[in-house]
Order: sequence, then structure tokens, then C-alpha cells
Amino acid sequence: MEKNRQLSLIALLLTAAVLIFLYHAHRVLAPFFIAFALAYLLDPLVDRMEEWKVSRPLAVVFLMVSFFGLSIGGVLLIFPLFRLQAENLARNLPDYISILQHWMKPVLDRVAGLDPARAEELFREAAGRFGEIPMKILTHLSGFLWQSLSSLFDILLMVANVVIIPVVMFYLLRDFDRINGKILGLVPERLKKNVREIFNDIDSVLSGFVRGQLMVALAMAVLYSIGLFFAGTPMSLFIGILSGIASLIPYLGLVLGFVPAALLTYFHAQEWLPVLAVAGVFAAVQALEGLVLTPRLVGESIGLHAVAVMLAVLLGGEFFGFAGVLLGVPAAAVLNVLFTRGVAEYKKSLFFTRPSG
Repeated sequence: MEKNRQLSLIALLLTAAVLIFLYHAHRVLAPFFIAFALAYLLDPLVDRMEEWKVSRPLAVVFLMVSFFGLSIGGVLLIFPLFRLQAENLARNLPDYISILQHWMKPVLDRVAGLDPARAEELFREAAGRFGEIPMKILTHLSGFLWQSLSSLFDILLMVANVVIIPVVMFYLLRDFDRINGKILGLVPERLKKNVREIFNDIDSVLSGFVRGQLMVALAMAVLYSIGLFFAGTPMSLFIGILSGIASLIPYLGLVLGFVPAALLTYFHAQEWLPVLAVAGVFAAVQALEGLVLTPRLVGESIGLHAVAVMLAVLLGGEFFGFAGVLLGVPAAAVLNVLFTRGVAEYKKSLFFTRPSG
């Protein structure tokens, strides 16, 4: 008993030390985490190409070039479209504010003791600030590169990240199976079966939930953006991408996307038929997600509660920045597997099963 307590204390201290180290070194370690996440996402494709008799190094190079090429091309294509839509929204914003003000005027007039002129001024100011959000996002995105060049350390770190991520990603993808074998080789034979089962459970959750859910979110972002574009919704690209990403948390994408899309569409067209088209887009994408995308890409894997997903994203961003936002959900999924197995072992222990008295 005393020995188990000592081992538990040592494990707890080591875990605390690792967490403290990760927190203080997260800026340096972030590219390695991102490289590992990308390598893990692409590893099944590399394995599939190996089954097609393609050498693993060649498959790794092909997939990496394709991935980064598509990513850079997508950003170069999306950013100008996003800017164009934001400028159009800013140009039409006064008309939208006038329509919204006309809607709210009867309500404001009925509020006792409220100065109509002051209320109108405050309302116009609030609506104007809300309409500036897309342009502020663009400004922050445009200024991010310049801010990153504000110090010598940031310059070196940014250049290092550009080099480190693809290099580390290449070696991880090339040696993924070998690394797994060496890690298992360090495990004592009596524990190897349990450790292998834990690894398999973690891989099953990450493969099904995280990798599959990211693919579902990406597909939904594309479908929302295309559907809203044809429905005539202003800022269709921004709302579509936001709705797709937010869909990682169940129903959040529907809430964050439908309301602004419906309002902006009505302000733009001043007819209810396009708003019905927007409702049809969200209904169709939600149905497609529930009937086709999630069953095929996610399957019956162990998922995380919506609150756990939200907490993982927020805590990851708070402690580890952008890398934490990306890796918060996968880390939470791994912890969920370990916690579930720990609870199962606890319920089989003498402490839990021993009768009272």
C-alpha cells in the first residue's frame, strides 16, 4: 500500500512538472505540436498509399505538397473574397441600420421615460459598431504578420516555425509506425497488453471523433458558404466558415449562423423569400450532416460533451494560444479515454467492491 502511494505521488509530481514545462515552453513547442497533429491526420492516407505499392517517403512528400498547396491556395482564394464581401457590407451598412431602426422605432417609442433622440443615437452607434466587426477581423488578420515582425525573437520564431513544421511533419509521417513500435518496446511485457489497449482506444477516439469531426466541420463550412452565396446572403463566406467551425460544438453553428444570415439576407433583399432560402440551406446542411456526414466520417466513436468541447477550446487558447485552440479538443479526447479507463479500473478495485463493515 505504501509503495502504491509513493508511485502515485511520483506520477502526480511528474505530471505537474510536465504541465508546468509545457506552459512555459508552449511558444517553442507549438510548431512541434502542430506538426504532430498534422502528421497524425495524414498518416492514414500515407498507409493507404503504401497499400497501393507507393513507397512511404514518396507518399509522404506527395501528401505534404498537396496539403500545403491546397491550404495556401485556399487562403489566397478566400481572403480576397472575404475582403470584398466585408467592403460590400460596410457600403450597405447605413441602409441596413435604417431598416433595423425602422423596426425598433415603435418599441423605443413605447419605452417610458426614454429620450427618443438619445435612444436613436445610441442604437445607431451600437449597430454601427456591430457592422464594423468584419472589417476589424480583416484588419487584425492583415496586421498579424506585421505584428509578428515586431521583435527579433518573433522573426526568428516565425521563420523557425515555417521550417520546423514541415520538417518535423515529414519525419513523423515517415517513421510513424517505427516510433510507435519503439514506445511499446519500452513498456514492460506484463503491462504491454494494457498499454496497447489504451493506445488503441485513444487512436479510435482521435480517428473517429477528432479527425472525423474536423472533416465534418470543413464539409459543413463549404456547404454553408456555397448555399448562402446562392441565397444572396451578405458575408456568406464569413458566416458559412463560422457556422462550419462552430458546428464542432453541437447546434452552436446553427445558432451562430442562421440568425445573422437571416437578418442580413432580409436587410439586403427586403423580401421574405430569400430568408426562406437561407432556412432551407441550414435545414439541408443539418440533415446532410446528421444522415450522411457524421455517420460516415465520425461513426460510433466515443464523443465529448458539448460543454467539454467548449471548455477544451477555451482552456487550450488561454494557456497555449493558437496551438492550444487547435489541440484542445484532441487533448480532451485523450484525457477522456484515460479517465474512462481509470474509472473502470477503480470500480473493479477492492476499495470500491469491498463490502461495508
